[in-house]
Amino acid sequence: MSITPKNWGEFQHYKDRSPAWIKLHRGLLDNFDYHRLPVASRALAPMLWLLASEYEDGVITASMEEMAFRFRVSPAELRSAIKPLIDSGFFLDSEALADCKRDASLEKEGEKRREERDARADDWPSDFREKFWAEYPHRVGKSAAIQKLEAVRKRGVEWALVMGGLRTYVRTKPKDRQWCNPATWLHQDRWLDQPADASPAFVPSERQTPEQAVAQFAKLGSWSRHSPFTDVSQVPVELLTKHGLLPDGRKIASQGH
Repeated sequence: MSITPKNWGEFQHYKDRSPAWIKLHRGLLDNFDYHRLPVASRALAPMLWLLASEYEDGVITASMEEMAFRFRVSPAELRSAIKPLIDSGFFLDSEALADCKRDASLEKEGEKRREERDARADDWPSDFREKFWAEYPHRVGKSAAIQKLEAVRKRGVEWALVMGGLRTYVRTKPKDRQWCNPATWLHQDRWLDQPADASPAFVPSERQTPEQAVAQFAKLGSWSRHSPFTDVSQVPVELLTKHGLLPDGRKIASQGH
């Protein structure tokens, strides 16, 4: 007989077998089924978890006699304490484990068939990851982007729609705007964007003429971010005079006060 902790692979991951310590989750304190166990079973469970860390996939294949020696108890005491742990589902014996593996194998096979069926039904190419990454102009955060791309596919979004939206984004992005990270672009469904026409014929220039810039400075006492000047020393004196300003930027009207 062999036993293994239930869901061992989901909460215990080790690079090497037989680590110096294991994870003991705090939720055990409020686990009703665990506290219903006999005291001996509750004391044995952490010892079995420690022992499981020495075996591949947590499957303990040691005999009762070997485990009894490791835990310094008699084989009879060990059998008595293990049985409630198995009956309550905290550990699976070899027969239950075989059933679980068969169920997991069937579930995995079914999932694979569903994915193959879905792949045949959609318009996504087999190399969609490479195609998207090659066409996206701002290639940062590849791993996160590919995960988001796969999630978009699972939602049933058409490949043509995503790539058409991407090409529109590349064509219409204003030059003064930063590129969106690909993962963010996918997460926000940006392929659905309908940007305004940003061609030069439709976008008025925000740059001020020197005349406009000095007129605003004379009125407000500050330069606009669209001004060609940042300091009065850059402005021709005749232009300052025209707007009632001295070479240092003060108003001429205040000269006699």
